[in-house]
Amino acid sequence: MRHGDAEPELAQHRGISMDEQRPLSAQGRHEVETTANWLLEELQQRGQSQLAWLLVSPYIRAQQTADIMASHIPFRQCETTQDIIPQASPDLFIDWLLVQLEQQSLNEGTVLMVSHMPFVSHLVAALDARMPPLIFPTAGIAEIELDLVNQQAHFLRMIVT
Repeated sequence: MRHGDAEPELAQHRGISMDEQRPLSAQGRHEVETTANWLLEELQQRGQSQLAWLLVSPYIRAQQTADIMASHIPFRQCETTQDIIPQASPDLFIDWLLVQLEQQSLNEGTVLMVSHMPFVSHLVAALDARMPPLIFPTAGIAEIELDLVNQQAHFLRMIVT
């Protein structure tokens, strides 16, 4: 999932970008609320009552997005990780993710990751070689099915509420 719409970056501190400090805009909070309601209904239709794992970028807008999602949808565990910031390596993250899913026996259930462009775009393309990098709208979710036994992933659809 890409975070909701964020406030524009207005200032730099001593010439350093403060991108990681940008909060969600009012529109972004509304987008995420709508997406959370959709995901809750989708999980219930699948017979799931919670997320297995919530992975979140440490950037403020991603944290706020995750907080809104978590206010609607319970989760078993949550982790904040630098491995999904905008400039992170999708290939390194995939290697780490597959190991974690296996170690934690999370071969069933839904994992939600809240991250950023361009990371989410490159991640989808790295997981499913059939897919070009996608342009994610804010609060958009890519549904991907992971086959842990064969270590394969299949992009199913992009959800924009």
